[in-house]
Amino acid sequence: MKTYGTEPGAPTPVQVGISELAISDGDETLKSYGLGSCLAIALYDPDSGIGGLAHAMLPDGDTAENSERKPGKYADTAIRALLRRMVEKGASYTSVEAKIAGGSDMFEFESFGDGVGQRNVVAAREELDKLGVPLVAEDVGGDRGRTVEFTPGSGTLMVKTTEADGTSGVSEL
Repeated sequence: MKTYGTEPGAPTPVQVGISELAISDGDETLKSYGLGSCLAIALYDPDSGIGGLAHAMLPDGDTAENSERKPGKYADTAIRALLRRMVEKGASYTSVEAKIAGGSDMFEFESFGDGVGQRNVVAAREELDKLGVPLVAEDVGGDRGRTVEFTPGSGTLMVKTTEADGTSGVSEL
């Protein structure tokens, strides 16, 4: 497991904040902190090593006025923007695979039906399916926070979780 920032001279991961997305064509690590109901969407082309990470906050950007200006804010528009930018860098659309993490329901609001986290997961799955991008791994739902580190060159998505009781864990997708 690569962990950046702990070894002397190790590269600093590229931070992908809320509503942002980033593309990498090498072994750069892309990192998103503090995923609750937000969803980390990692797309990568295993043949070229080109990939990207989005930190989507809401499910549906098609009806939002600002989705073209801020495509990373919404699960559906983030996936399309990542794919477009990856292909522009040389990724093969037909080779791209996806991994997602997050989409927790951190708070209960019974009057709203499904929480934002669950709606983010559903929107991402539907958009990936519509575009023919296979979802090869996921760590979604529950009521825990997550931080992710994605290395597009290897397709590795490390997911660090923090439970309500303060315990934590790490898994590799």
